[in-house]
Amino acid sequence: MAQTRVLACSCNGTVGLGAALLDQPCVGVELAIEPTVAALCRRDIGRFSEALKRPERLLVTCTQETPLFSEIAAARETSAPLFFVNIRERAGWGAQRAAAGPKIAALVAMAASAVVDPVPAVSFVSRGRTLIIGNGVDALEWAERLCDQLSVAVLMTRTVDAVLPGERRYPVFSGSVHAISGWLGAFEARWNSHNPIDLDACVRCGACAEACPENAIKENLQVDLELCRGHRKCVAACGAIGAIDFSRSEVARSEHFDLVLDLRDAPAFLRSDRPLGYFYPGRDGAARTSAALEMVQLIGEFEKPKYFDYNPKVCAH
Repeated sequence: MAQTRVLACSCNGTVGLGAALLDQPCVGVELAIEPTVAALCRRDIGRFSEALKRPERLLVTCTQETPLFSEIAAARETSAPLFFVNIRERAGWGAQRAAAGPKIAALVAMAASAVVDPVPAVSFVSRGRTLIIGNGVDALEWAERLCDQLSVAVLMTRTVDAVLPGERRYPVFSGSVHAISGWLGAFEARWNSHNPIDLDACVRCGACAEACPENAIKENLQVDLELCRGHRKCVAACGAIGAIDFSRSEVARSEHFDLVLDLRDAPAFLRSDRPLGYFYPGRDGAARTSAALEMVQLIGEFEKPKYFDYNPKVCAH
């Protein structure tokens, strides 16, 4: 535990401090006792101001003037954590105040030991790069809603009935998701693309659909492999664009994103504490709207407490 400085006040001589804070041992607590004063909230206020200049935690033995001390600390923008303990009403007054040293020392020790060190924080940086995963109809609909606020990309896991927008306002991919991992600002999406038409390379001219004799290429600009008879006229029509390749060997794809909106039937993360920046609203329209509103706020730099995984089996040993 870090050292705690103690600034004690006898409240105009009415609190029997004596040598209580100096003579009583405080087991497990590291205290640095400042010289006591009689009027910390009045003529000795300068002592409090001076104490604020140091970075260590500061424990003041007065709660009555907490608002005054807190206001001064805020005005000076101190970095020293400030805490208070009431020894006057709990030990310092009364006929037995001369013998209250041990109780005062115990109150101070308990207050100091109860001070919690700041929880380590983890920084996140999000630029709004957002992946929307789901069947083409749903994913494209939400991409249209969010593309003016976020830098979106769409991964269609099902392309039937999907109609690609004529304007290339955002990237569109298709395939089966292999894995989603990461957290806000550092998500990685990995998927396998099995269709001969690479939507990211496609310019959406429609020449392939016009050239296909089986009408196997619809408005989703994906080849229906059950209808395709292998004429490859679409390949010739695509020409130099090169978006169609029936012999593509590299089907594994991956990209990095800051946010993920998962519209599938099952989430990528099965645990209840899903990572910050990953949203799984299910099919509920209100939940999807709520997720979208929250996502547009997650652009910038953020800090969250750092947690650890607790394994009782390991800790038991």
